[in-house]
Amino acid sequence: MALTVDQVDNEAIGLSTKELEGLCRAIDRHLVTAPLAEETLAAAGLAHLSPRLGPLAGLSPPLARTMSIAVLRERVRRAGPELQLVWTGPEGTSSSARDTATVVRELFCRAQRSVMVAGYAFDHGADILEPLHAAMESRGVEVAMFLHVPRCPPGTAAADHLRQWESNFLRDNWRFPRRPVLYYDPRSIRSDSVVSLHAKCIVVDETLSLVTSANFTERGQDRNIEVGVQIEDPAFGRRLVEQFRSALAGGVFMAVGGSPPIVDTVTERIDGSVLRPRNRNV
Repeated sequence: MALTVDQVDNEAIGLSTKELEGLCRAIDRHLVTAPLAEETLAAAGLAHLSPRLGPLAGLSPPLARTMSIAVLRERVRRAGPELQLVWTGPEGTSSSARDTATVVRELFCRAQRSVMVAGYAFDHGADILEPLHAAMESRGVEVAMFLHVPRCPPGTAAADHLRQWESNFLRDNWRFPRRPVLYYDPRSIRSDSVVSLHAKCIVVDETLSLVTSANFTERGQDRNIEVGVQIEDPAFGRRLVEQFRSALAGGVFMAVGGSPPIVDTVTERIDGSVLRPRNRNV
């Protein structure tokens, strides 16, 4: 007799949410190509999961993935739709926290209209930000990114420093044809600056938000100890976007040189949901 999702979850409870998500990623990347067992999981670096596979043991990779996704969805349903704990790094086997890298990718993939990103540090952007670019290309999603620009070295003109930073960011993290609108805090680039744009968050369609300690780096997404919360709440999403929009209109942020000009008012948006500058000369 076929097992229900509840039965599978109860019997496979030894696998944390993060471990199940990692197993699904390994299957998606074709790192697991034979029925689940210690030797087949070892090729993907997941041999440590084998004693706790429960009813997933011996299943074909596609069936194991289907069951794992069903269990993950059931865990989310039980936890409630509003708040989810998000975690990077080692954890106990009973953890129900979601994996940071998985959540970031899912948020970008779910975007239909707009994405706002604030971040301090970036690397491996070709991997981390690729789903965001795909959303821009395939669904016309509008993207605004608020980024930290480090202070200008002594003797270097601020404009030259900003142009070099923009070139480096695009070269290292955004090797895609269509680019987002980039903003920065002009206070941070002064040679004597002691301030940073240190916020790390994502807001998708002004409905689904992630506020996290994790940078958009390989360490922040996969290796450090980081904690965050995913919040599915349109009221909170709108307030978070409006906080940045209001600061932008008040001159706290400026558009990076290659980006379109800044907004005139805090209320200007596309489809009522996106930070996008008015097309005017400045």
